[in-house]
Amino acid sequence: MVVFTSLLAATSYMTLGTLKGSAVERASYQAFLLAESALDVFPKLVRCGQPPPSTYTLTVSGGPTASVTYVYSEGSAGAAFSGGEVTVQAVAEFAGAKARVQQTFTGSCGIAGAIPAALTSRPRIEVRGNAQVIGQDFAQATGLLTGVTQVSLTANLPLLQNLTQGGSLSLSVQDASLILPGSYVQIPTGGTPKTYRVEGKSGNTLTLTPLFTPSLTDVILPSAPVNLVQFGVKAYDPGTNTLTLSDARGLVPGQTVKVSSYQGTVQSLDLATGKVTVAWSGTPPPDIAEGTPLVPQVLGAASSLTIDTRGGGQVLHGTAPNSPMVPSDPDELFRRVFGMSKDAFRALYPPVSASSFNGTLANWELKVVQGTVNLTGSNRLCGRGILVVFGNLTVNGSCGQGFQGLIYVAGDYDQQGNAVLTGAVVVEGVANLQACNGNECWTQIAGTGQGGGKIVYDPLVLQRLRVASQGSAQVVAKQGSWRRL
Repeated sequence: MVVFTSLLAATSYMTLGTLKGSAVERASYQAFLLAESALDVFPKLVRCGQPPPSTYTLTVSGGPTASVTYVYSEGSAGAAFSGGEVTVQAVAEFAGAKARVQQTFTGSCGIAGAIPAALTSRPRIEVRGNAQVIGQDFAQATGLLTGVTQVSLTANLPLLQNLTQGGSLSLSVQDASLILPGSYVQIPTGGTPKTYRVEGKSGNTLTLTPLFTPSLTDVILPSAPVNLVQFGVKAYDPGTNTLTLSDARGLVPGQTVKVSSYQGTVQSLDLATGKVTVAWSGTPPPDIAEGTPLVPQVLGAASSLTIDTRGGGQVLHGTAPNSPMVPSDPDELFRRVFGMSKDAFRALYPPVSASSFNGTLANWELKVVQGTVNLTGSNRLCGRGILVVFGNLTVNGSCGQGFQGLIYVAGDYDQQGNAVLTGAVVVEGVANLQACNGNECWTQIAGTGQGGGKIVYDPLVLQRLRVASQGSAQVVAKQGSWRRL
């Protein structure tokens, strides 16, 4: 696509050069065409986890090489792209003439996974039988994902002796797949956990910068655990109460968060820049050190309507009935979870028919199903991955080890029997919730058999799904945003 666009631009470029008119007019047209060509190519140049491109170069056979500069809104330049909206200006010069055009693009880098609860549902929620829906214990949560990997060393590693001249460290770990450049990790060093910034990785070798002053006693031991900071603070502006995170995917406006001993509520967030504005409860923090974990509160259940329990049914670690954290617009709920519209999602991941799906997902795959799915009898929910159902879903059982992953149902959801799910469930329900009567629009969770925890939130599962789904950016122009400046 980049080559095709460049050829098209080059052909038009040469054609315009033959137009009648003054040299100034021709130069202005050519500068404008270069700028427009740069906007056309922009979506193909964006890469997840890397800053957006700074220049675009167009080489024309028999003519000069033309270069276009990309200019971004304040805060976007230099920030690694992780999805959301980005506004870019393409500035081109040709033969003394200058042209500037602007457009806003929206993009995604895998699933955003922005959910406030283990069970997030637009319809009403009912938990009954001996079923439990379990969120995260906010009081005990540290913001660290433990069990991600461990150091792979054969001997002790003294820090001072192994730092490069630039102050970085190469460290081998057993599995670096869940650790992304730009994130933060904590490793026991000299007997206490200490924080490092991940500058890069090659295979299972990480390049780390310690966020502390190393001493002679700072030694990393073989098989030391490497804990990932899920939402690491890169910077903090106390004047605007704005945090810049290594990755803001997963957070929801209105969600309660804590940083060190300070607690507040997310007011707004920008996935493209990682900026999160917080309304602090009480005195705001005067400063926040780089690498400090931000801890979001993930409840047991959240709904745009009511939440009820019957019999022995329980929701642990909090509920949010009638919550603005759950959009009443079903399309907005989908966009929060997947970072794109349903049409764009279907184009990327064409659905299979419900009749061809037996309930099993393998190796953290993403499975999209169209139609009503009834996982009963021999068809049980099994495996690990992301299951998206454009229709109703009934789950009456799972494999003995349960299912790990994220389930999104663009219809009604009914979970019964001995089904057990670790990760999260999001239910869109019918489009017009106000037209529901009786139990028609309930998200029902009941169960017997395998224990009380029928849906158990696991932040490590969501992190794995975000990383596994993160590939080349999917970027499209926002309709009506083009401007000539």
